[in-house]
Amino acid sequence: MSETKLPTMEVIPVGAANRDVYDNLAQGYEAEFSAITGKKPGARGVFELDTKIGDDVQGFVLSVAGVPAGLIAVRSKNEGSYEVAEFYVVPSFRKQAWGREFAHAIWRKLPGSWEIKQIAGAEYAAEFWRKTIGAFPQTDFREDRFDDPYWGQVTRQRFATAPGPGSPGGRNFSG
Repeated sequence: MSETKLPTMEVIPVGAANRDVYDNLAQGYEAEFSAITGKKPGARGVFELDTKIGDDVQGFVLSVAGVPAGLIAVRSKNEGSYEVAEFYVVPSFRKQAWGREFAHAIWRKLPGSWEIKQIAGAEYAAEFWRKTIGAFPQTDFREDRFDDPYWGQVTRQRFATAPGPGSPGGRNFSG
């Protein structure tokens, strides 16, 4: 009897060679949230990105069986302190645990203090983050309402992750 092989997941740091992949996925993210934010594309049909890769923001692309399936932008606030600035999973890859596994892989790679915010109207995102953080081993989180200078009132989760498998010195990401 043959064994069923599950698709492989890769978390790939954004660099010059795959920046266009990240930017294309980010357009899907911006379009999806435009119903909440009221944001409109420019004259060329392209949305302006709220979070740009570079300086204190590092991007990663989620690849499932070689297909770009999502993105994350991680802002380094200071040593060992991070914020999920953007997170997106292509709709056809949702409800299959790829988003959860993607987030967990990032938290294992970058252990420390984390903050995630969701804008008003994105209750489904807040529920995703509660479940995803809650499923991460040995992680308690605090949630509050926060007055963000850019977005206004947001739901915010804060938590800390400890070094583990996949953190620096452990399993490396491809890329």
